[in-house]
Amino acid sequence: MKSTAKIIITEQAIPFQKNGSWSQRLEYFLKSDHNLIDYFICGETNQSLATTTTFYREKQVQSKWRLKLFPNTRYQHYTNRLEQLVNQHSHAIVCVVDNVKLMLAVSECVEQKKLKNKVTLLFYCCGHSYLLDDNLQKKFLKHCDEFIFLTKKAYTFNKERYDEFIPEVTVLNNPIEKNIYKSISVAEKEALLQQHQFTGKKVFLWLSHDRPKKGLSIVLNAWKDSEKLQNEGVLLVVGAKRKEAIKGVQFIGQVANNEVAKYYQLAHVFLFPTLWKEGFGLSLAQAICSGCYSIAADNGGVSDFFTHKDGVLLTAPNVVSHWVASMETALEQVNSGWENKETGNQILDYPEWSQQFAAIFTKWERRFQNE
Repeated sequence: MKSTAKIIITEQAIPFQKNGSWSQRLEYFLKSDHNLIDYFICGETNQSLATTTTFYREKQVQSKWRLKLFPNTRYQHYTNRLEQLVNQHSHAIVCVVDNVKLMLAVSECVEQKKLKNKVTLLFYCCGHSYLLDDNLQKKFLKHCDEFIFLTKKAYTFNKERYDEFIPEVTVLNNPIEKNIYKSISVAEKEALLQQHQFTGKKVFLWLSHDRPKKGLSIVLNAWKDSEKLQNEGVLLVVGAKRKEAIKGVQFIGQVANNEVAKYYQLAHVFLFPTLWKEGFGLSLAQAICSGCYSIAADNGGVSDFFTHKDGVLLTAPNVVSHWVASMETALEQVNSGWENKETGNQILDYPEWSQQFAAIFTKWERRFQNE
């Protein structure tokens, strides 16, 4: 049988020391029973991962003058290692993760070393679009056999944006740790509300990093415009360091990752006012799986997994009056006992995602073996 190498390449080191949703997915996958990756090429780290995959941790070229003249040589050690591994096998299935410059370097290596007949090249996009100009887009995808999108919306956006879009496409939604982000009983919620002194209040939650594109100012202005919300609810703002004095608003600041799930379970209504082309919307997916009535901006790939049973999807998220109306409606809904009994069924968990990610490599390996 012809030998096939399955290879993943990332700029960042794995394990990744900072928070990163795609790195967490890959780390889970590499430790799971679904893992079929032979080699992983990435940045340097002293940390290790309990996996059957062989790791190669490479340095980046740092010389400024060299990078100015030859920008793709930043990843020369990565591509040298890739060439070595490809030449040890009949064929290689290579997946580059979420880095345009790294993909360009790998593509250039494939072309210059005349490896195209030995390499199937995949790209895993972890955002909505890189918004490249047409010429760079063609160069970026010149040797790309398959492009993995997070959402159908992202695929449609990119297909319509560019003059040509040639690679085969797979849409693979992000997963959620459903054993952590899950709904709780009415009794458990009442006990949690009492513990935090919110008995008799409906809790609204905004949870994110405080950047303009995350829409916190829109939500705060909507809250200021509604006496009903101020009197009957409380708005928890998690992740922002603001110190504004607004009736009914509590700024929690940053919290540890292991405390995040508690706030979703404490909340009745989750607010997701994203004002940019959101790649997926993990916090929204986590809130939905936690049983929150959700109000979300229809931006980027959000509509791929948001259903009418989850709450309200706003097509004009920059209009504050729409948020006021939707938040007041949400208050009425939860006061009336709103519940989504199918909450989160449409969202993948980690084992499901791992199985589908592995199937992409298996598909290409089967095709090669059948040649």
